[in-house]
Amino acid sequence: MSAADVNQAQKMPQAASDPSDKEKGLAALSEQETRKLKGAGRLFALSDLLWIAQAWLISSVVSSFVAPEGNLDGGSSWRTVTFLMIFVLLAALRMFLNLQASKRARQTARAVKSRVRGALLEAISGASPASALPSSGAVAAHVGDQVDALGPYLSNFYPQKIRVSLVPVGIILATATVSWLAAIILLVTGPLIPVFMALIGLKAKAASEGQQAELTRMSGFLLDRVRGLETLRLFGAVGRTKDQIRTVGEAFRKGTMKVLSIAFLSSTVLELFSALGIAFVAVYVGFSLLGDVEIGTWGAPLGYTTGLFILLLAPDYFAPLRAYAAAYHDRAAGLAATETLSDLDRDIRARSEALPASDSAQDTVEKLDASCLRPTVPIRFEGVSLTLGGRRVLDSMDLEVAAGETALLLGPSGSGKTTIIDCLLGLHDLGEGRILVGGRDLAQMDLMAWRQSLAWVGQAPRLFQGSVRANLRKAEPGASDEDMWQALALAGAVDLVERLPRGLGTVIGEDGFGLSVGEIRRIGLARAAMRKAPSIILADEPTAGLDDETAQDVIEGLKAMSRGRTLLIATHDPKLLCITARHIRLSEKIGEEVEA
Repeated sequence: MSAADVNQAQKMPQAASDPSDKEKGLAALSEQETRKLKGAGRLFALSDLLWIAQAWLISSVVSSFVAPEGNLDGGSSWRTVTFLMIFVLLAALRMFLNLQASKRARQTARAVKSRVRGALLEAISGASPASALPSSGAVAAHVGDQVDALGPYLSNFYPQKIRVSLVPVGIILATATVSWLAAIILLVTGPLIPVFMALIGLKAKAASEGQQAELTRMSGFLLDRVRGLETLRLFGAVGRTKDQIRTVGEAFRKGTMKVLSIAFLSSTVLELFSALGIAFVAVYVGFSLLGDVEIGTWGAPLGYTTGLFILLLAPDYFAPLRAYAAAYHDRAAGLAATETLSDLDRDIRARSEALPASDSAQDTVEKLDASCLRPTVPIRFEGVSLTLGGRRVLDSMDLEVAAGETALLLGPSGSGKTTIIDCLLGLHDLGEGRILVGGRDLAQMDLMAWRQSLAWVGQAPRLFQGSVRANLRKAEPGASDEDMWQALALAGAVDLVERLPRGLGTVIGEDGFGLSVGEIRRIGLARAAMRKAPSIILADEPTAGLDDETAQDVIEGLKAMSRGRTLLIATHDPKLLCITARHIRLSEKIGEEVEA
């Protein structure tokens, strides 16, 4: 596998402001995204406030027919037609504003989801190969379902926050111009909806978090069982697995019903209070028109026009409150997803200790120049200490690998061999000490340029769906067939490819499906040999799990590739001891050298 296979972690986008006090980290909004969502909310609010003018037009027209002696001077036909035309224009304007607000909110939500999903994938791809990452099923649930849960939260709930802060105030002021008592009724009954919905929302958020955690567990469980289906059949454990899947599915069903029961309860609450508020206003207007109630206005009694105007405004006063309360479930799901995704991102980065890539447009760190890429440059560890997962892996380690030298890192599993390789790849943030390349601190170099000077050969090279030729060209896109055969010769894989049905054109499956472990290893070694620029080869357990003949082929390939290059091999395989190299044994005393 070449250095191109090692992706670097990227910095997370910095947030200028958050959609809520609780939303932090991974899904935090940028300043531009916040402006767009607020703008969408204001457009929604403006659309609702235009209803005030429409309500007055309707009440004026209707009252002119009910009471011609009223406010429209006999209800002349020309004025009625004018009012209706204005009403239609306002309706068209409201529709346009709603469409624009919805479009802006959806586009912003999609952009945030894409950014969060990309940041998660970059964090995962930038993690150390030795990191204990979550299962594939759990990662798929996070990247898929939980990122999608951010969409309704941002496109629906956030604009509703702006809408609910403007529209009720505007309608109360409009109502107060004709009846202060009706405005008080609305002012008292309206806030009860968000208050009770907030209380129910706390329970909804907890239930949503539990449901998302259950979905993640179920996804990981199912994917694990599907992958091991052949093994389960061989050991006769399919029946027991079915019972386990049934149990997991039942737990998920119960969690879903719990969330739905809370949703139905909240719907009942918001409908009850909005109906009561509208009923109180209707009773007041009705008794006022009958003459039984003479208070609540500014002098003149409530007439047909003003009474109908108040009745038309009352439902729209509660509409944004009801929409806000309904969107509260989106908020619960969105905040639960945000916390889960942020925890996952922090966990991945804490496990991998990945360093962010340098940005040449913003950072002032030195770039790695050509002198650092020559094999005459030594690599030196000075007092390097590193703690991973609460365990001290490297402790004040001093180590130097001379230019063009072949060195073996020997020791039992867990002694820090792979960690040293990862440190050279720039995948760990050192706790103490530094790594010098040609006298220059690796932490201050451009990691991308540095990795281009490396070739990495791991235990499980990643092969992709496609031909052998396409997999080799991952390292050198412009390579010719002659270059590929030379690389295959270096890796001892010429006979292997010649035996394939179509040679370089033979199509292999994802992860090298159709090839043995040893064959995959040799193709990966040939891909690393394709790259001419790298002067340093890092190999992590290149012969692990191989038979003697295949391991010898890989060893010979490494020997051939190491001519004129620096070769550092992490291994505990005795077969590699035949290589003429400096042996560095890692045990209780890190970096202790032994005789070859």
